[in-house]
Amino acid sequence: MSPFEIIIENETYGSILYFVLGGLVLLSAFHLMMFFQNRQSSYLLYSLYVLSSFLAYLPVAENGFIAHLSDLLRFDHSSKQFFTFTFNCIYFFFFTAFLNIKKINAKWYKIITLPVIILMVLNVLSYLMVNIFKNEQQFILIQKIFIILITIQTVVSFMILMKVKNNLKYYIIFGGIFLFLCSMIGEKSIRELPFINISKKMGDFIFYIGLFIENIAFSVALGHRQRIITKEKKIFHDNFVNELKKNELLKNQIHTENQKRVLVENQQIRYLQEISDLKLSILQSQMNPHFIFNALNSVKYYILEHDTENAAEYLTKFSRIIRTILYASTVKDFTLEQELETIKIYVEIENLRFSDHIDFTINISPEIDIKAVTLPPMVLQPFIENAIIHGISTVQNKKIQTDIRKKDGFIEIAISDNGIGRKEAAKAKASSNPNRKSMGVRIANEMMSTYFEDEKHRITYFDLEENGAAAGTKVLIEIPWRNQLN
Repeated sequence: MSPFEIIIENETYGSILYFVLGGLVLLSAFHLMMFFQNRQSSYLLYSLYVLSSFLAYLPVAENGFIAHLSDLLRFDHSSKQFFTFTFNCIYFFFFTAFLNIKKINAKWYKIITLPVIILMVLNVLSYLMVNIFKNEQQFILIQKIFIILITIQTVVSFMILMKVKNNLKYYIIFGGIFLFLCSMIGEKSIRELPFINISKKMGDFIFYIGLFIENIAFSVALGHRQRIITKEKKIFHDNFVNELKKNELLKNQIHTENQKRVLVENQQIRYLQEISDLKLSILQSQMNPHFIFNALNSVKYYILEHDTENAAEYLTKFSRIIRTILYASTVKDFTLEQELETIKIYVEIENLRFSDHIDFTINISPEIDIKAVTLPPMVLQPFIENAIIHGISTVQNKKIQTDIRKKDGFIEIAISDNGIGRKEAAKAKASSNPNRKSMGVRIANEMMSTYFEDEKHRITYFDLEENGAAAGTKVLIEIPWRNQLN
C-alpha cells in the first residue's frame, strides 16, 4: 500500500467525506435559492441531483454527526444504492432542462427521458422489494440490470448531446464522463483488477473526486449560462433603450412633420379662403357700381325734369343706400335682416321714379330668424331691380311680393311681380337696346356660388299666368338652411 493510500485510509478519509458531503449540502441549498430567484427548472433539478448525491453517501460515514444522522434515518446499503440510482436518473432530467432539449428537438427529448422514467420506476420497486419483502437477491439482480441500462442510456444520450448546437453541452459531457470513469474505478470488480488493485476507501476517494469535479463542472455550467442570460438581457435592454430613443426621435420627427403639414394645410386653407373672399369682393365691386349706375340715372332724370324736391329726397335716400353699399364692400356676408332692409331702401328710391308707387311687401315665416341667416351682401337687389325694370315698370298697380319660408333644408326666398312676364320683357329689351347685357343677376348668382361653395343654392324662374295670359314672374332663390350664425 502506497503512502498516499495509507493517508487516505487512516488519516483523511473521514475528513474528505465530510468535506464532500458538506460541499454537496451547500451546492444543493445555493441552487435551490437560485431556483426561487430565477424560476428555472434546471436549478431545481440540479439541487435535487446534489441532494440525492448527499443522501446516497450518508451511510458511508463511519463516525461523527453524519453517521448519527444516517443511523437516525435508518440508511443502509440499499438506501445508498437507491439514492445513487436516483441522482443518476435526475442527471438526465437536469441536462435536458439545462440545454433546453425539448425545445430543440422533441424526439431527442423523448429518447433521453422516457427510458429514464422507466428506470426510476424500476429503482423505486427494487427499493421497496428489499425493504418490505427483504428480497436481497432480486435487489442485487435489479441493481446489475440498472447499471447496464443506465450505461446504455448514458451512451445514447451523449450521442444525442453531440448533435446539440450549444457549447454548454461540453460541461455536461465532461462532468458526466469524469464521474463515470471515477465511479467505475470505485467499483469492486474494477478496483481489484491486477493493474489497479486499490482498497475500497481509496476507490471511494476516487469517486468523491469524480463527484466533486462533476459538481464543479455543472456549477460552472450553470454560472456560465447565467452570465450568457445576463449578457443577453443587457444586450436586449440596450437594444430596447436604443429602439426607444429611435422611436422618440421618430416621434419627434413625425410631430415636426405633422406641424409643418398642418401649417402648410392651414396656409392653404387661409389662401383658399382669401381667394374666395377676394372673388366675393370682386363680384361685389362689380355689382355695386352696377347698382350705383342705375341709381344715378334716376337722379339724372329728376334733375333734367327740374324736379328739385324729388331730386333732393332721392339723393337723401341714395346717400343712405350708398352707406350700406360702402359697409357691404368691407364684409363678406349680411344677415337676412340687413339684406331685406337694403332692398326696402332700394324700392323706396325706385318709387320716386313712378307716379304710382310700388306695392312692396315682405312676408317671413315665424320659424325663420332673419338675424341668424346669412348670405352675401346685396344679392337680392338685382332680382328686385329686374322685377321693377323688366316687369312692373309699364303696368298699373305695381306689386312686388317677397315670401320667405323654410322648406326641405333650404331657406326659400320667392320674389313675385305682376309685370308683363319674361317673354314680353325679352321682346322689349331686344327692341330698345339689343346689345345691353344684364350683369346684376349673373353677378349675384356667382356671389352665391362662391359664398355657399359645396352647399348648393338654387335659382328657379316661373312664369305667372292668369286666364292663359302672362301675369308676372316669380323667381325662387333657395339657400342652405344650415348657413346660420350661432
